[in-house]
Amino acid sequence: MADRKRMRKLRKKRIGSVKKQIEKHEEKIKNERGRFDTTKDYWKKEIEEKFLKQIEDDEKNLEKK
Repeated sequence: MADRKRMRKLRKKRIGSVKKQIEKHEEKIKNERGRFDTTKDYWKKEIEEKFLKQIEDDEKNLEKK
């Protein structure tokens, strides 16, 4: 029971921190110009693949329990 509460708490924190990372990446897309390996397309791709997928998975797990 304690593990479930702890995991629920951690998932909520992780969702919040991932949303902050998304905001930072979106800010980089607006303000900075791309370089060799960190282009604007790279940041957009990272947001779509990594962050949004992670948020979606965490929200599904929170709804289950």
